[in-house]
Amino acid sequence: MRLRTRSTLSWVLFAVGTVACLATAFGAYTLAGYSWDQVVSYTSPYIRPLETPDATLTTVYVPPGLESENMPVPGKPLSERVVLVIVDGMRDDISRSAMPSLETLRGYGSDLQLTAPQPSLSFPNWTTILTGAPQTISGVTTNWYDTRVFAPTIMDVVSRAGKTVAVVGPTDFAELYGVKPGPAVSLRPWPKGGYLSGTLVDDALKISKETSPALLVLHLPDLDEAGHSHGGASDEYREVARKIDADLSRLVTALQSDSTTFMVVADHGHVDTGGHGGWEDEVTAVPGILAGSAVAMGVGEGNLDQIASTIAVLEGVQPPTYAAGTALRSAITTTAPSVFLADTQHHRLFVANCIEIASRGTTPAVAVLERHPGVAGMDAAAKSARNVRLSVERAQRAPYAFAVLALVFAVVIVLALVAWRALVAAAAGVAVYYLIYNALFFLMHGYLWSLSAFNTETQVSAFMNARMAEAIFAAVVGVAAAGIVYPFLRQYPHGPGDRDFLSGWLALAPATVLLIQGTLALQVAWYYWYWGVSITWILPDFRWAFKADLDMVQMTALGVAAVLAPLVTYLVGRYHPRVRERRAVG
Repeated sequence: MRLRTRSTLSWVLFAVGTVACLATAFGAYTLAGYSWDQVVSYTSPYIRPLETPDATLTTVYVPPGLESENMPVPGKPLSERVVLVIVDGMRDDISRSAMPSLETLRGYGSDLQLTAPQPSLSFPNWTTILTGAPQTISGVTTNWYDTRVFAPTIMDVVSRAGKTVAVVGPTDFAELYGVKPGPAVSLRPWPKGGYLSGTLVDDALKISKETSPALLVLHLPDLDEAGHSHGGASDEYREVARKIDADLSRLVTALQSDSTTFMVVADHGHVDTGGHGGWEDEVTAVPGILAGSAVAMGVGEGNLDQIASTIAVLEGVQPPTYAAGTALRSAITTTAPSVFLADTQHHRLFVANCIEIASRGTTPAVAVLERHPGVAGMDAAAKSARNVRLSVERAQRAPYAFAVLALVFAVVIVLALVAWRALVAAAAGVAVYYLIYNALFFLMHGYLWSLSAFNTETQVSAFMNARMAEAIFAAVVGVAAAGIVYPFLRQYPHGPGDRDFLSGWLALAPATVLLIQGTLALQVAWYYWYWGVSITWILPDFRWAFKADLDMVQMTALGVAAVLAPLVTYLVGRYHPRVRERRAVG
């Protein structure tokens, strides 16, 4: 009678466990899709667009309490012409070892290492360079962004100041930044094979001769294409870098003068195997070379969001409305405070805006800024306001995280009470699952928790499907391992061929899968406790966001494993040596 009761409990455990595995898989699938959409469709609360995108170009948001503060008149231009060159996908090391013209330029100016924000993708970081607004501020988070960026660019600001602006680059600039056709504009389709940078440099030289722009923006795409096609450590990538360097030499030779400033930057780098988007040093530590009029000699560091403000100071105009970074002051020769007055006051208003958003209007920004003078103090105040809100929100989310912890703990307790041997065997299966899955992910493929893991956006689906397949494989092996351990926990093990023990062998399968899902759920719960489910005012650390997404992909795949797993435990139990030995003895 006791044996029959235990068998019935095992059947219940099998049925409930299987349903729980499938429900967890469906929930993870739904949550993963929601999380992905949150990033793709993120709307920045920092930008306040008016009726049209162009309207924001002349609108500076002033938080309550600061209405009476007028923006100082910018200083006189320090440079009559600024030439900004964005070399897409240029690694810092390649700019030093394979591009001698850039090395020469470094010797006559400022050699900077700039940090690119995440996700380190092209559209987001073009926007960071041109507007000074990183992803949290601009709302441009992916290369699928397909509308006009509301944050005004440095091109807009210089143009509104009555100066000529020339733009040479990809046709994406028209859609993203409202660059319109004209005598000072040359936009060409993104190259698919071949070499376009030479032609773009020719266009830039022709336009400069004809229009004498105060600001020339030139975007060169070929090194990024080489990185995607061959990898950031390849000979092909290095060869394209040499070709671009030769064209840059032509550009500098033709345009250099006592009143010209050159700025050469990259939007991101590439990992050795090709790809970007993540947090790796070779992707986010990008070169910045400034040389020419009003540029100081030396080395330094900064952020990519400081480029637009630096150009504004050199041009003698206001920084773009939503520029987060101040000018790279160590790279500018003058130390006269008047040169940076407009830059400093703009940053004050920008930080006040951030404090208002972070505090949800409960903390008067003017009072905070009075206690934190200077650029460093303002940045510290903004960081403090952000951390306070994050702490409050984490406290609000803590009960939900503890609920997940309690639920997983309850599953473990039930397994321990109903079948402690199954729990021990399942735990062994969980260990094997993580060993195999992580060995495949980190060792065999060489991946990290990084968006750089897939080379292009078109590979996202294939990448995630491959991770699902590997999760199913690792789970099946883990379940088999649980089945192998299970008989060793009994002195006289019975196999599934014995009808009274069949349910126990089958129940071991969903118990193992559910335990794997539970451990993954705890990791996901930590992430959502730390960063939140909905993205409303701050983007998460994408290293952990990527890991959480992979965890949910695994949990989804384990729903398939839960269907296959009972067959695995049945076959293992059927042919297990200890079971066969028991049958031979019995």
